[in-house]
Amino acid sequence: MQNILSKTDYILPSRSNYNAELSLSHTIDVFMDMAMEHAELLGIGITGFNPRNLFWVAAKTKVHFNRRIKMAETVTFSTWPQAPSKIKGDRQYRISAGDEILAYGKTEWVVISTESKGIQKLEGIYPEELVFNDDPGDSEEYERLRDFKDGELLGNYTVRSVDIDYGLHMNNVAYVRAIEGLFTSEELDRRDFKDFQIDYKKSCYEKDTLIFTYKEENGALYLRGALQDDSTIVLAKLS
Repeated sequence: MQNILSKTDYILPSRSNYNAELSLSHTIDVFMDMAMEHAELLGIGITGFNPRNLFWVAAKTKVHFNRRIKMAETVTFSTWPQAPSKIKGDRQYRISAGDEILAYGKTEWVVISTESKGIQKLEGIYPEELVFNDDPGDSEEYERLRDFKDGELLGNYTVRSVDIDYGLHMNNVAYVRAIEGLFTSEELDRRDFKDFQIDYKKSCYEKDTLIFTYKEENGALYLRGALQDDSTIVLAKLS
C-alpha cells in the first residue's frame, strides 16, 4: 500500500503571486489537494468516508519555506500520514527539487461524525495493511497559539460564496488567502514571511465578517480572526 504520495509538477502562473513565486495560500492549496488524493488511494477519502458518515477536519496547519519556489520551476510535492494518536493524525508535506528541500509543512487532522458532529477515535480508521512512513518530516511541535483580545485592527474580511467548501463553511485555505490579502505587496516584501501556522477554532459561513487583529512579539506577527460577537474563529502566526 502506497504510504507516501509524490508528484512532480510545474509551477504555473495560476499558483504564483506578484513576485512570480508560489504563494503561501497556493502552497497550502497543493497540500490539501494532495492530502485528499492520498486519502482516496488509502480508502479514507471522501468516497470511502461518505458511507461511514465521517469526514476529515483540519485542526491546524504549519508551513516553513527554506526558499520561495519560482514560477516555471519544476518541483516534487510529497505527502504522507504519520502514525496517529488516539484522536489526532498528522500529515506531513514536502516540496523539493532534486536533493534540495524547498519547503515543508504538516497538518493536524481529526475525524468528525457527520451525524453527531463529534470527534471520532482514529483506531480502525487507517487501513490495517498501511505501514506508516517513518520519515519524521517537520519534527517541530506546533506552537501553542494564545488567544488575545487586545490586538490592533489589521482589517476585515466578509466571507463570500467562493470561500465556501462542500461542508458549507469557510474552506481551510480561504482563511489563508484572506490573511494574505490583508497585507499589501510592499508589506509582504518587507516582512518576507518564511513560517506560518494557523489554528482553526470554529467554523464561519457565507456573509460572516471576520475581524482580524494582530500583536507583534519577538519579530513574529500573531493574528486573531473573530466574528462580530467576538468569538474566535482562527489564530495564526507569521514570522
